[in-house]
Amino acid sequence: MTFAADLSPRATKAWHITVLIYFTIFGLTFSSLMVRLPLVRELVDVTTSELGLILFFGSIGSITSVTLAGRFIARFGTKVAVITGVSIVTAGFVGQVSFIANGSAVGYAVFALVAGLGVGVADVGINVDGAAIEAATGKTALPKMHAGFSIGSLAGAGIGIFATQINFDLFWQIVILSAITMAVPLTTARFLPAGNGIEERKQAKGSKVREPRAAIWKDRRIIFLAIGILGITLAEGASNDWLTIALVDDYQESDANAGIAYAVLLGAMTVTRFFGGNIADRFGKARTLQVLAFGGIIGLLLIIFGGNLYLAWLGALLWGCGVALGFPLYLSAAGEGEDPARKVAFVASSGYLAFLVGPPLLGFLGQAWGVTNMFFVLVAALVVTFIFAAGAGNTKGAGSGH
Repeated sequence: MTFAADLSPRATKAWHITVLIYFTIFGLTFSSLMVRLPLVRELVDVTTSELGLILFFGSIGSITSVTLAGRFIARFGTKVAVITGVSIVTAGFVGQVSFIANGSAVGYAVFALVAGLGVGVADVGINVDGAAIEAATGKTALPKMHAGFSIGSLAGAGIGIFATQINFDLFWQIVILSAITMAVPLTTARFLPAGNGIEERKQAKGSKVREPRAAIWKDRRIIFLAIGILGITLAEGASNDWLTIALVDDYQESDANAGIAYAVLLGAMTVTRFFGGNIADRFGKARTLQVLAFGGIIGLLLIIFGGNLYLAWLGALLWGCGVALGFPLYLSAAGEGEDPARKVAFVASSGYLAFLVGPPLLGFLGQAWGVTNMFFVLVAALVVTFIFAAGAGNTKGAGSGH
């Protein structure tokens, strides 16, 4: 497997910057569409539960590709996985918005699945690259990489809010952002090392694959990490899908005010991720995760019981802080010790499952109980995270385990 240590410092820096760019553009188009979900629901004329079902189609695609991504990377490497994934995602978003503009819920669902297929393989690819850079350089890098995703998502949300304010056509909004996204692999592909992920997978294939998997299942710490990441990524994923809907439906706020809440949440996630590596190095991963999860619980309760737009914005800020470091810190903790690739893949699959499948299914609860009341499930999820974060350990210092 090609790690940053195998490359020249200049090539490693270029690789690192390129991965940051991919993380950043990955959230751009998605969040700009999420901000306008109330409009999307109106254009395709569906209920909240039906919208949740359409989003679930995207999750089916993502979970399918996440499951197959390891084998794909084993054969072709992360470079091919990332470029292929981004291309499929772009085609999926253009297809989605084309059918949304024509009022076709079925077409929207089909291309949501297509986009999901691209999301899974590309996301695994950039996270494997990120973990390789982090492990080789001895620095806590994944939180800042995920901060790049938040920055892109924040920018996309801002674009979506502005587009809502000026009533800009949703079709052209997504097409323009998709073109920007596709320009990235066309201009940066040469900076991604071709061999990353191939050799290690081949070595694993040459040995008995079942033995490492059995060992992972017996590792109590890894099981704790898998359960912890499941809870926190469920809460993170639900913020993308349901925060704006909750404020529009239950608070009777405008699409713009709901979009501001989402932007506040993304901004909080961005800042927390940017400084998260230093915080975790100083106080330890487990303690950092627990304190932030507690803040996320308070934020959700403010939204549930507040009934006031300003309290909802404050709640969105705490919610964003609470879930910001879940994915990068749990994966970083999983990568410590022997056989890091398999442990990271195991914990990541739990996170992907919760992030992608959970929030769409919550739409059915939102339809039955009201979206705000459904947030009690997310409070419970963060309580689970608070308990099982102990598996991340409290070793301090940037070099520990990375």
